[in-house]
Amino acid sequence: MLKTLDITNFTCFPKAKLEFSPGLNVIVGENGTGKSHLLKLGYAVLRSLRNMQKAPAKEAYGRDLANHLVALFKPDSLGRLASRVQGRSRCEVSAKIHGTADLLFNFSTQSSDLVNIDNIDFKEALKAKSLFIPPKEVLSVYPGFALALENKEFAFDETYLDICKNLNGVPLKGKRLTDIATHLNPLEEIMGGDMRLENNSFYFHSSKGKGIFEAHLMAEGSRKLGMLAYLLKTGELTNSSSLFWDEPEANLNPKLLVALADILVRLSSIMQITIATHSLFLVRELEILHENKQLKNSKYFGLHFNEDGNGVSVTQGGSSNHIGDIVALDEEIAQSSRYLNMGD
Repeated sequence: MLKTLDITNFTCFPKAKLEFSPGLNVIVGENGTGKSHLLKLGYAVLRSLRNMQKAPAKEAYGRDLANHLVALFKPDSLGRLASRVQGRSRCEVSAKIHGTADLLFNFSTQSSDLVNIDNIDFKEALKAKSLFIPPKEVLSVYPGFALALENKEFAFDETYLDICKNLNGVPLKGKRLTDIATHLNPLEEIMGGDMRLENNSFYFHSSKGKGIFEAHLMAEGSRKLGMLAYLLKTGELTNSSSLFWDEPEANLNPKLLVALADILVRLSSIMQITIATHSLFLVRELEILHENKQLKNSKYFGLHFNEDGNGVSVTQGGSSNHIGDIVALDEEIAQSSRYLNMGD
């Protein structure tokens, strides 16, 4: 799991240092502040270390890491990820991964396919899998989608290819399924059934006698929860995993958002979860669970446009009250006030 990311001149961030909780991490900001960029950077680092058994040669790893960054961000070239606020610049990233490696690398606006590895302190292989859930669900388009992505027929970044591959797993049996049932069962109870992969397509099997439905006939919010449930059921998400989830609130109604907050808190007790959101409702639900002592390990990061127009700054703390004013959240509060005051 990620311990820290210390970045300079990376996309819209002139300078930022993020210190992650081993439990739940919530990145909050309005559109364009780089929430997805932080998720993808953290995921790229863990992804690059996934199958590494020993300390790599710096140049070979530098090319491999560059490939991961380009595959996940889809820039025209690697150098496009280095800030251009002041013309040519050099991006530097320091990452600490708990028990696995400390990494320091850089690249410039002129870089094309090579990250310069300044230092890699390799301790041991990364044992647990990291997963990235993108904003759009893929259950409804799963048949043939992964193959089309792999053949580069679609211009999606590789977070979508990765999640399709992760969804290709076989359900656990015996003790391994029993071990995850504590977290899986409440999710399937909310859904009213379970998701199954049959003949290379996903189907929802109702537990309330409503029958079997093709995934694409379900509401998109339900498909998102179904995707999470299936990743748990197949063991792709398990103890000590690192889950990155971009806009988990998308297409979920308030009732499901309450359930989602509870699910995230439950799962954060066994794995590191990092989400990016601009939903005031979801943030407040998480705060309620924290106040009720159900959420024990959490960290909040607020992303803010700098007043001088030079990129984005990051504030962080143990609750949303410690990360400064978030414009997107303030606008939701302001709208609620306008609505309540109608007719006065």
